[in-house]
Amino acid sequence: MISTTLDSNTGRVLVVHSTSAQPYMVCVKDAADWSEIHNYIIDENNIDDIPNRKIDCTSEMQCSPKRSVYEMSPAEADVLKNHPKVEWVERSSLHNEYVLEQRKYDEEFDSHLFTNRFKYNVVNRRTSTTGGGNPGGTLDFTQWGIYRHSHRENKYINATTFSSDIQYTLTGKNVDVVIMDTGVRWNHPEFLKPEYTSVANSLACETESRVRDILIHGASEYGINWSSNGLTAPGTGSLSNYNVAGALLMHSNGNQSSSLKNHHGSHCAGTSAGNQFGHAFEANIWSIACVDRSDLGWSNPSDGFDYIKVWHKNKPINPLTGRKNPTIVNGSWGFRQFWNYSNNHTASFRGTSYDQSQISSTVAPAVHYMSYGFSTYNEFTAKQTVGQSEADEIFDDPDCKDIVFCFAAGNSNDKQEIPDGIDYNNEMTSATFYYSSGYDHYYNRSGTPAISGEGREDASIVVGSIDSTRQTTGGQERCSSFSNRGPAITVWAGGSHILSPYATGYSDPRNGGFYNYAISGTSMATPQVCGVLALYLESQPHATRADARKWLLTHGSNEVADSEYYDPYQSNGATDSNYWGNTYSLKSSRRRILYNPFANNGEASITGISFSQ
Repeated sequence: MISTTLDSNTGRVLVVHSTSAQPYMVCVKDAADWSEIHNYIIDENNIDDIPNRKIDCTSEMQCSPKRSVYEMSPAEADVLKNHPKVEWVERSSLHNEYVLEQRKYDEEFDSHLFTNRFKYNVVNRRTSTTGGGNPGGTLDFTQWGIYRHSHRENKYINATTFSSDIQYTLTGKNVDVVIMDTGVRWNHPEFLKPEYTSVANSLACETESRVRDILIHGASEYGINWSSNGLTAPGTGSLSNYNVAGALLMHSNGNQSSSLKNHHGSHCAGTSAGNQFGHAFEANIWSIACVDRSDLGWSNPSDGFDYIKVWHKNKPINPLTGRKNPTIVNGSWGFRQFWNYSNNHTASFRGTSYDQSQISSTVAPAVHYMSYGFSTYNEFTAKQTVGQSEADEIFDDPDCKDIVFCFAAGNSNDKQEIPDGIDYNNEMTSATFYYSSGYDHYYNRSGTPAISGEGREDASIVVGSIDSTRQTTGGQERCSSFSNRGPAITVWAGGSHILSPYATGYSDPRNGGFYNYAISGTSMATPQVCGVLALYLESQPHATRADARKWLLTHGSNEVADSEYYDPYQSNGATDSNYWGNTYSLKSSRRRILYNPFANNGEASITGISFSQ
């Protein structure tokens, strides 16, 4: 029986692990050494000073060149960690029941989803006179990012009425948009094929819906055998609850945390590729419900990278195009570390170390103004050892160089620096951390998975959020108050008050049993970029990840002038508290705003958008 204890220092509920053998994942530093280490573990009668015992291999992880899972004791794992050819040894998140049970407790405190916890009233919307825009009234509007990003300049910010369609030259057809998230409610009218507004059997609507699940339909339609790739198949092992009803249907029970869990992925899917709210409204939508779904058996969302990698490699040739469909992945999630600011702590800031008594707004403002998390904790995006290894492998795989990744910057209202930047090595050197191990403590860096490929020409695309409400002084555009910002941000897109499918909200006029609502976060900004890049991939199906990033920075975004963008503090000075404390300071970010050149409006003064695309 699994038992728990309360950590008095952190307040974290800890699952008490067994001292007997359990599944551990081992990652070698160099793929060339995998066979040697594998044989060393399973063939040696003992590991150094551990008594003789045969160690079994739970999974060789054929999908990975560097990782495998073995049955060993915690003591044996500790010895193996010191082997010079071993990168890390951690309990397996897909095979170890203790890890899954721990995540069920942590999920209540730490959601990986980059969404504000609160829903907003939408101030920029068009509704019919009947209903007045209240929940239950007639819906005849769409998410404002479609209009904003169809122009180089921000024509939306001063618009008052919308009445015309935006005409698209491309629609995302024959492009696979992967929503790496909580799942997509595939029977929502936003995702049904044009001739349908409802389905007779929501558990079997493959012919009516544009949505597929990577695990379930990857096996049935592409003939993928997950077990032969060393992965857990849906409906088995830790993923015994992973099925259509759990991963793709997701009825809300009225609880806010549950509805957020169940519909975050649907909201992202609608913004990137939905029928009404999406830029790429004819793209194929592929879901993998691996983020914050401990109820389905996922302990670590990064485990989804292995499934995406195998699925991508096993794609069949599309008979309509004569090639495999391009893949673009939307990841509106990330890892965070939390530290207790009431307990003793030390931190480095720009080369100088400070203790708790010295830290103030004038000497270490990056720490002083750090975003509050929960209770007595501050938070920052962080790199996770295990999850980053899984992300790095798919980035380095030569067969996956054409997978484009869009990741959310996060909602800590903080700076994310580039490797040679002045704040890149700022670190919490000691503190009471919520996660005692497995995370780095650099607090001005991007975290997993956004940091993947950083500094390379094929780096992940990191997205910050802009607001739908103009700054009253001068009427300039501005970043969202919650958004991370800084030089590591690749591009900005609309993320505040974005309307898309959700658990509750405004009844959908196509089918009143479904809802759409406006929520905010860099989670909402990222699928804007994903949708526009899907249009690019339709036009350039042979493009690599590096090609897509280059196109985004040259043709798919626009540099706006200082006079157009609200940024009250430009100074890099360490004593300028408002540089860190002001919620609208860009902290040296580039002002690159997403631009969709495939919206065929000729930069004319369009008066608006109607409900139908």
